[in-house]
Amino acid sequence: MKKELLDLMNCPNCRAELNDKGESLVCPKCGYAARLVQGIPLFTDVPATIEPWEKVERGPDKGTAWRKSNWKFLNTFVSQLPAEAKILDVGAGHGDFADIFEGRKYYSLDIVPYPEVDLVADLGEVNPFKNSTFDVVVLMNVLEHVYESRNLLRSITRIVAAGGSVVITVPFLLKVHQAPFDFARYTPYFIEKMAADSGLQIESLQGYYDTQYLFNESLGNAWQYSISTQSKPQQFVARTLVFIIQRLINWFGKVTRKGFIASIQSQSNPAPVGYLVVLRKND
Repeated sequence: MKKELLDLMNCPNCRAELNDKGESLVCPKCGYAARLVQGIPLFTDVPATIEPWEKVERGPDKGTAWRKSNWKFLNTFVSQLPAEAKILDVGAGHGDFADIFEGRKYYSLDIVPYPEVDLVADLGEVNPFKNSTFDVVVLMNVLEHVYESRNLLRSITRIVAAGGSVVITVPFLLKVHQAPFDFARYTPYFIEKMAADSGLQIESLQGYYDTQYLFNESLGNAWQYSISTQSKPQQFVARTLVFIIQRLINWFGKVTRKGFIASIQSQSNPAPVGYLVVLRKND
């Protein structure tokens, strides 16, 4: 466990200081205990229905167009932060974006004790951090996997310092993933209302727009779900058409605007792959 991590936490029940007893963190006041597993404090049990994900190499030029847009967005934001800013990465997993935070006061959290995380907690249920601890809390492709997302955001607001930020990316026109833990797609109106209810202000609300990406997603769905049940002659025709359409989409991508990040107000008929959001805590 990172030595300084204990200084950022207190008992989630009574808010007294926690003591490190080697195998657990214990509250001397109320007796609350969080066990340590390979040095990682577990404040909530790992859901029995969750199957841990294998590590996937991430980077600015790796993964889908949506992932690349996330990297660009987050890297731009973090590069403007002061060096002393404390950052909490919620739902960090295997550290998909950890390279962006290299050399910074960075802490990672998940509900699964991956080797890359500093502690395990479902912050919507148990929040072991002191008030106003972090300058930035990051949720990259997390909210869609949280059933009680409003509880989570309210809990996070408590641990963000005045003037601090909550940085969010969340998909919109994207297929179901990490099933069965994919619960929602958010409109900007829901994001705005959820932020206001949590005491946060919208600093920026952008979308990632990529027509070619959406075409390819739809074509992939057609290939996976609409062809195999047909007769062999129909399958042959369908696969031939998919091959032709794919080439047309590639040509289309060469003569149209590439995927881009833009304010939702700049698009008259917004249909983003997902949203990229910065919320601010003013008081």
